[in-house]
Amino acid sequence: MMIRYPRAATVAATTALLVAASGCRDAAPRGAVPPAEAGAPRAGEGVCLGYNGLDRLNPLAEVAAGRFRTVGREPVRVASGTDVDWSLDPHGDRTWLLWFHSLEWLGGAIEEHERTGDAAALDLAAGIVRDWLADNGDPERFGTDRREAIAEGTKFRLATLVCLRGHRAAPWLDAAIARHATWLADPEHYSGPWNHGTDESMILLTAACSIGRDDLADLAAGRLLDSVFDPPGGVRPAIDAQGADNEQSTHYTVYNRSRWRKAMTVMRACGRAVPGELARRHALMDEFIAFQTTPAGDLVQIGESQAGRAEDTGASDDGPLTYVATRGKKGTPPDARARVYEAGYVMGRSGWGNGDRAYEDEMAYTARFGPGRYAHGHNDHMALTFFAHGRDILVPSGHVGYNDRAWREWLHSPRAHNTFVVEGAGFDPAAETRLTGHRFRDGADTFAFSDTSFDGTTRTRSVLAASGPDALAVLDEARSASSRDITQYWHLPSAFAAKADGTGATAVAGGVRVHFLRIPLPGAAAPGAAGVVRGRLSPPQGWIFPGPGKRVAAPTVEFRAGGPRARILTLIAPVRGDAAPHVRAIPLPGGAVRVDAVLDGRRLTFTAAADGALRRGR
Repeated sequence: MMIRYPRAATVAATTALLVAASGCRDAAPRGAVPPAEAGAPRAGEGVCLGYNGLDRLNPLAEVAAGRFRTVGREPVRVASGTDVDWSLDPHGDRTWLLWFHSLEWLGGAIEEHERTGDAAALDLAAGIVRDWLADNGDPERFGTDRREAIAEGTKFRLATLVCLRGHRAAPWLDAAIARHATWLADPEHYSGPWNHGTDESMILLTAACSIGRDDLADLAAGRLLDSVFDPPGGVRPAIDAQGADNEQSTHYTVYNRSRWRKAMTVMRACGRAVPGELARRHALMDEFIAFQTTPAGDLVQIGESQAGRAEDTGASDDGPLTYVATRGKKGTPPDARARVYEAGYVMGRSGWGNGDRAYEDEMAYTARFGPGRYAHGHNDHMALTFFAHGRDILVPSGHVGYNDRAWREWLHSPRAHNTFVVEGAGFDPAAETRLTGHRFRDGADTFAFSDTSFDGTTRTRSVLAASGPDALAVLDEARSASSRDITQYWHLPSAFAAKADGTGATAVAGGVRVHFLRIPLPGAAAPGAAGVVRGRLSPPQGWIFPGPGKRVAAPTVEFRAGGPRARILTLIAPVRGDAAPHVRAIPLPGGAVRVDAVLDGRRLTFTAAADGALRRGR
C-alpha cells in the first residue's frame, strides 16, 4: 500500500514536536460554561483533543492582539479583532500556513474561558472561526499553498471546532463540524493505518459524536479498529500483537503510544467499546519502547527519530517504561532479556540491572529487518546499534527533519547506517529482509538475516552479540553471478576520535577504546586497508544528526571486500584503557575459522562456520 504524503511527514513531525513541547491533554478541563446560543443543539459532549501546543505559543493576550506564532517563528500580526487576513504567507513556509489555517492557535483563548469564565475570550475565538468560514469557502479559487494548507489542516481545525463546541454550541458551528467531518470521511482523504490515519479517525469520531452523527462515528471507530486488526493493503498493523507499531521509528512509537491513548479515550467517551485486545496491545507498547532505550536512558534514534530521553516519554505507572525511564529505580523490567519483534527488530541486552551488573553498566544492542521502508522508517535493514562500557558505541546517523531533502535522502540510505552495501547495484527500498535464525543465551545472542535488496545479489549478515566481555562479531556476505564490491559501515558518536590502522581501526572517547578488527577468512582475499571518514560533504559520510537542523561530524569506519562471494568478518571490541586486544584466528576444516580473543583480560572465543553461522565457545 502506498502512503499518501501531502507533505504528511512534515505535518506529523511538526505535530509531534508541538505535542512534546506542550504536554497536550486528553480532554479539556471543565470550566465556567455560559448558556448555549439560542436554538443550538447539544447532541453530545465530544472530547477536546487539545491544540498540539499552539495554545501555549498563542495565549489569549497574543490572540487578542491579533498575533499568531508557531514553532521556530516570531509572532506575526494577522488580525484586527476577529477580522483575520487569511491570505497571509509571510515566510513562504507551507508549514506555517498549515498551522495558521488549523485554527489550533485559538486554543489559548478557549482555555482562558475554561479557567476564568471569560466570555469575551470565547467570543474572540468564535468570531475568528466564523471569519475563517466566511473567507475560505470555495478554496479552489486560492493558490496551491493556501489550498493545501486548508485541506491538510482539516483534521486539526475540526478538533478545534469540537473544543469550541464544548462551550458554545450553535447551528452554524454544528454545520461547520458536519462539513469538516464529511470531508474527512471521504476515503480519498483517509491516510491509512499510521499516525495520520489515527488522528483523522479519532478526530472524526469525536466530531461525529458531538453532533449526533452515528453514521460517521461508526465509520471512524471502524477505521481505528481496522488499522489494528485488519489493516488494508497488506500493511502491518498500527499496533501488532507484540505491541509494536508499524512506523519503523522510535520517536513515532512514543508518539503513537500517546495518540492511541487519546483514541481509546475518545472511543469510550463516544460509547464505543474498546476491545480488550486493543488495550492489551497498547499496554505492550511500553515494553517495545523499553527495548529501544540504552542503559544510559537515551532513546535509540531508529528511523526518523530525533535524540530523546526515556524519562520524557510520559511513563507514569510501574511498568517497563517507568523502569527504563528511572534506570531501574522504579517500575518493573521486561520479562525477557532479548526479544524478536515480528515488525522487524531484534533487540537485547546483557540484563536489566537486576543481576550482577548495575543498570548503566549493561550491554545493549538493536538490529533491524522485516518489510521495506514504511512511514517514518529508514532503509536500515541489517543495521545494528551497540551500547557498552557505559556509552554508545554504534549509532544510527539520526534525523534532519523534513525540509532538507538532500540530507534526508542520505539519512534514509543504507550508507547512513551500521550495515553494508553492494557497490554499483540498484537498491530496492521495498525489499523484505528475513530473519533466518536466532538464539538467545546468556553471554551470546546470535541472529542472522538475508535479503535480495541489491540487484542480482543475495546479502547475508550473521551477528554474535556477546557479553562478558562485551563485543560484536559480524560476518557479512554478498553472493552474485559476477564480481561485486561491498562496503561495510560502522558509525560512531561524535565524541569519538577514530583512525585507521592497517586493516583495522581504533576509536577513543572517555576512557573507552573501540577496536574494529578485520578477521581473515579461509579462502577469501586478504583484507584490504580500512578507512575512516569524518564530516565529508561529497559524497556525504561521517555525520550524526541529533535532530532537525543539527548536523555534527562523527567518525565512520569503512571496510571493503570484493568478488562473486564477497565476505567481511569484523570483531568490534570496546575496552577500557590502552591495552590492545589479543586476537588469534585459526582456520578450521571445511572453511570455518575460530577466533580466540582476550579483551580487558576476559576471553572471548567464537567460530564462524563456512555457512556463515556464528557461535560462541564455552
